[in-house]
Formats: sequence, structure tokens, C-alpha cells
Amino acid sequence: MILFKNIDYLDENFKWIKNANILIKNKKIDKIFFENKNLDFSKFDHVIDGKNKLIMSGLFNLHSHVPMTLLRGYGEGLNLQDWLYKKIFPFEATMTARDTYYGALLGISELLSSGTVSFSDMYLRLQGIVDAVDQSGIKANLTNTATGMDPHLIYTDDSSYIEEKYVLDYIKSHPGTTVRTDAGIHAEYTSTPQLAEQVIDFAKQNNLSIQIHVSETAKEQKECQARHQGKTPIEYFYSLGAFEQKCILAHGVYATDNDLNIVKENNAVLVHNPASNLKLGSGFANIKKWLDNGNHVCLGTDGAASNNDLDMFQEIRLAALLSNGLNRDANSITPIDMLKISTINGAMAQNQTESGCIKEGNYADLILIDLDTPNMQPIYDLPTNLVYSINQKNIYLTMVNGEILYQDNEFKTIDIEKVKAEVKKIQKEKLNILS
Repeated sequence: MILFKNIDYLDENFKWIKNANILIKNKKIDKIFFENKNLDFSKFDHVIDGKNKLIMSGLFNLHSHVPMTLLRGYGEGLNLQDWLYKKIFPFEATMTARDTYYGALLGISELLSSGTVSFSDMYLRLQGIVDAVDQSGIKANLTNTATGMDPHLIYTDDSSYIEEKYVLDYIKSHPGTTVRTDAGIHAEYTSTPQLAEQVIDFAKQNNLSIQIHVSETAKEQKECQARHQGKTPIEYFYSLGAFEQKCILAHGVYATDNDLNIVKENNAVLVHNPASNLKLGSGFANIKKWLDNGNHVCLGTDGAASNNDLDMFQEIRLAALLSNGLNRDANSITPIDMLKISTINGAMAQNQTESGCIKEGNYADLILIDLDTPNMQPIYDLPTNLVYSINQKNIYLTMVNGEILYQDNEFKTIDIEKVKAEVKKIQKEKLNILS
């Protein structure tokens, strides 16, 4: 049992509650109470003093390619299409499960140290990522998204299916794992209708959500409409039956009013990735419009090759600033809106119904924030500081399923020095291959 004593926390309505005691037991938030009188601290395995600290839900990164830490800074100054086809895809073709294992561990260390407790990921060589997730203890929804422009391609013969099946079997044989799996279609422009329909059938058979890139660039939107009788990517995937399952739709920069209605009516999720969209020159979405339309909105970092970091608090701040600037309204999206998008909304999108907020009975997927730093003082409105003032140095502790994975600059489950050394070896190997 772990007790946080005399700690402030944000409750499920993002209200600032002061001087509580929070008991963690059997992976969950067992009890929140305020009476300290006659409390015997010796009966707890670990007692953490909450002076000048805050507990809140950890963050949920709903779109990432976490092993792409290996490509951080590789392929700079290119638009999306050139970046993918000239730099990223050739690099990824050389990657092994060992590479994705160490790339994922590097990315996970960055996620944990900046307050993220769970991520949704699209990548390849899933065996390595699965091992990294389970070693670290973070939560993850993984998919190897299907790609292929051969109309005769059989999904069940493809490596993406083989890896998806591996993860499904792994989950069945490891009941304690923090790994989950989704189905995945990379995008309209990297797959045929025949392949997409096979992945959709696979998702239906296994009751999986489907992760898809949609409407990331104006070029993608225009060319999709030219190929499919005026249909946007969202309209196209809707016509194939994808929305009969929950769809996690990354980017949506050019989503139309009809697209937004399709998303809303089918309980799909739109994931905003402002840093990546800006860095690649793709544009940026108006998430105030998404929220006003009643859409389920989440936030993601995308990969470290197009961001170039995995810090969700930076993403929260950028998203809020962009919305205010785009709408010329300093309150276009409130700090509480941004915190909800990054916590409760993310948990619900991943079907983690007992996570995403601090309340009794929820899983202890939480972070401890140091409020006693110059950048967090003074506090007139706590959510405002958490959106606009916080930085990675304020993350004192990250806990998943009641286990401390990161505390006071120390990783509890990751040998970070070994990871960094292995990543340098991989970098050298790949540059030799690609030169």
C-alpha cells in the first residue's frame, strides 16, 4: 500500500481539493480521506509527503509512433509526402524488433518523465514494442497499420496482420499485461479499398478499435476526393464500413462539416496533433469547432521525428494557444477543456473506463506535480498554470496501475543509460546502411 499524505489533487470535475490523503492499494485509488488523527503511518509500505505537490490524472497520448525517437531530427525541412517517402519509409525498412524495443524504451522514458501514463501507437515490429511496454509498466494501445497498394494483397498474409495476431495472442497468454491492441489502416493514400475492407473485417471479428491517419494535408484531401468520387478520407472510410467500429482518427486538419458529423454520429474520436502538423507545414485544425460540434476530441504528439518531442504538456499548451489565436478569442478553449481532452477523453477513447481522473475505484494512473517552483507561482487559477506554465521539470512522479515508474528524475523500470547507449549504436548502424 502507498499513501500520499496531506496532498492536493484535482478531482474528476477538475476542482482543486486540498490536504487530502490518498491510499493506493491493489493497483487502484482505494480511498481518499481527510482525517489524520490517530493515523498509523507504519502500516503503509510507502508514505509520500504531499507538501507543495498536486496529484492529477496522468496524460493520455492518443496518437504516436513512439519508436520514432530513433528518427528524431532525421528528414528535417520536408513536407509530409517527401518526408515519408524519401526519408522515413526507407529508414523504417531497415528496422528490427531490437531497434523498436530500444526506440520504444527511449520514447517511453520521455513519456513517463513528462507525465504520460498511456499512449496509442501506430508502428511496425510490434514484438519489440510489446516487450518495451511490459518492461516499463506504461499502458499502450498498439497497432501495426496496414499498408499496400496491390489490389490482390491478402491481409492475413501481410506482416501487419502477423504482428497484430502476435499481440492478440500475447495479451491472451499474459493476463497481467498493460498492452492492448487496435486494428490499423495507415491512410487512404497508402492502402487499397480491398485491403482496408479486410482490416475492417478483422477489427469487427476481434471487436477492436481502428486507428487511421485522415485529412492530414490539403494534398491528401484533394487527391482522395479525385480518386473516390468526391469523398473525403473520412467519407471514404465511412463508405467502407470502418465506423461500425470505434475509429481513432489522427489529424483531421481538413475535416469538413460533413466529416465532423460522421465522426460525431458514429462515436469516433478526433486526435489533434498541433506540433507535428505545424512542423511539417500541413496546417492546423480548429478544435474549438470540433468541440462546438460535439465531437470526442483527444490530443497526441505524433512521432518524435515530426514533433520533435513526446511531451504532452507542451502539446496541451500549443493546442490552447493555437485555438485562441485562430479564433481570435482568449477563451476559445478553457484550461479545463484542455485538461479533459488530455485525461478523461483519452482514457475513454482507449476504452479505459476506470482511468483518466482521480476518484476512488479508478486505477492509480496518476502524476505528482511539484507546485513549489518559480514557474508555477503564484497560483490564481490552478488549471491555467497546468496548461500554460508547467514544464517537464515539474513532474515529480508518474504512477501506472499503482506502481511508481518514475520519481524525482529516476526511472524505476528502465535502465536509461543502457537505452541511450544502444540507441547510439542503432543510429550508427542505420546511417551506415542508408549512406
